[in-house]
Amino acid sequence: MNKSKSIFIKKTREWVDSEVSFVNEVLEHAFENLLDSNELEHEVSVLLTNNNEIRELNKKYRNIDKSTNVLSFSIANANISSELKMIGDIVISKEKILSEAKEQNKTFMSHLAHMVIHGFLHLLNYSVPTIMKTLRILIILLILLIILQEN
Repeated sequence: MNKSKSIFIKKTREWVDSEVSFVNEVLEHAFENLLDSNELEHEVSVLLTNNNEIRELNKKYRNIDKSTNVLSFSIANANISSELKMIGDIVISKEKILSEAKEQNKTFMSHLAHMVIHGFLHLLNYSVPTIMKTLRILIILLILLIILQEN
């Protein structure tokens, strides 16, 4: 069976359309490269938000009263139908990504790509050490993608 995907992205006013398109593109590459080719259709939803909203979600679902860069809510083994598998939800704070990118001397877009992939890997139940190894490879590929887009 062919693999296909559904990516649903909701944003707050801080996010611009080009950033939303970029997140969608990164997730499309993640679907293509991180899921088995024989898996059923998959769906993920993304909320591109701000520090206040991600802090509220972090407090509500993780009992941690502070903002964070990315939250992932995996829906392990939850088949919505025989044709569709909801992987989960990713929430990303633009303010946090901007401040971390500045602190780490990265571009916003490269750090955003890093956090999108990081969140996606959490949805697939990767542990943090495994994510870090995988991210090193993926970040190199994504940086090349960003460079190609800028040229």
